[in-house]
Amino acid sequence: MASPHSVAVPRPPLAGTAPAKISRRERRTADVRQRLFDAALKLFAQRGFLKTTVEDITEEADVGKGTFFNYFPSKEQLLDSFSDSRIEKIRRALDAITKKESTTAEAVKRMYFDLSQDPGRSQELTRSMLLTMLTNQAVWGRVCTRMRESQDLLTKIFQLGKRRGEIRDDVPAVDLARSFKESYFGALFCWSFMPSTKLSTELNRAFAHFWSGAATRSVRTVRKGMGK
Repeated sequence: MASPHSVAVPRPPLAGTAPAKISRRERRTADVRQRLFDAALKLFAQRGFLKTTVEDITEEADVGKGTFFNYFPSKEQLLDSFSDSRIEKIRRALDAITKKESTTAEAVKRMYFDLSQDPGRSQELTRSMLLTMLTNQAVWGRVCTRMRESQDLLTKIFQLGKRRGEIRDDVPAVDLARSFKESYFGALFCWSFMPSTKLSTELNRAFAHFWSGAATRSVRTVRKGMGK
């Protein structure tokens, strides 16, 4: 069951594309992988990363212990999948802007909320993930690698936005990419420590401040209500 704090942003298929057919075996593989992933995030929120064992995860997912290692070489590398999914969301935004399927504003705001979907399952999970990234050396090293990759992709997004006249030209794209991450993580962090606040409220507020400083005057108004 989804958390009442989670933020769901619909992702329509790209124009002119049809859903790819997958086999029964592929569906089962994807289902087991997702069950393990969901079970791990649930337990990380309840117990923390360090106190959650692989056996705990497989028991929660109702699969054999050995099954875990068919999908994830280690508990730390399960978090790689979490980070990889964040990278993929940024790639989708870049692709939408590159193909002119979306304005920079629409793609960037959708990405802003899309990135929050898994952390947004609960405030406990967000706090656990942030603490793990900051205190576990193995995880920290992996996160640093993904952060550099995300920085490069975000920089490309803002470079494209500049060429389209939607992003201000007097601030380097690399600085805007960093500001985007600071805005996003700041909103996530603040929400995780404020029980009475909706994540969508914090994200909308933070994004509005970021976008007002990043966009050209002619495109500063973004459709309201996204993420509610």
